[in-house]
Amino acid sequence: MRQIIIGQILLIICCIFYLIWWYMGYRPNQVVDRTGGINGVLLSATALFGMAGIILSLMPTEKTIKSKYPQIIIVISGVAVYIILMAVTKYGFQRVVTTELFLIVGWTMLELSILNRLSGSGLLVGSKLIVMYAVLLISFVISMILYVAYYRMEEMKAFYAAMIPLITEGLSMGILVCLLKINNLDS
Repeated sequence: MRQIIIGQILLIICCIFYLIWWYMGYRPNQVVDRTGGINGVLLSATALFGMAGIILSLMPTEKTIKSKYPQIIIVISGVAVYIILMAVTKYGFQRVVTTELFLIVGWTMLELSILNRLSGSGLLVGSKLIVMYAVLLISFVISMILYVAYYRMEEMKAFYAAMIPLITEGLSMGILVCLLKINNLDS
């Protein structure tokens, strides 16, 4: 469980670096090199913390961590949801498909995978598990609404609205870390 907590903390740090990178590199009416200089450092830090967080979050841990359902179900479902959302957002909402859709669905799959392992191991059950599913659902819905609305918004509003999914996802992982630490104290 310790690896999962560390992985989630690294992903929260990734979100923070991504927010700073977005703020500095995508401000309306500002032309900057998004991958060079300080922005390049921020983007590299985002990628580094993100990859480390994903690896630690998914890495097999103690033998007591077991999945409730086969993880392949989450992966296949995630791929299917991505393809469906890609078609719906592109053809139903005339929204250009961007990397953010992949990140939203991928992050949700990651978190569902973690909850699957934690619940299968009895480390997160009952009301705490229900709270986490609700938190993930709310984060996903907020992210998707803002993803669809992004190109329909006034430039400055879109700039700030694009930060909200990073905040909700960071908060979601923070809630999970807190619940796991509380669970650890109760044990």
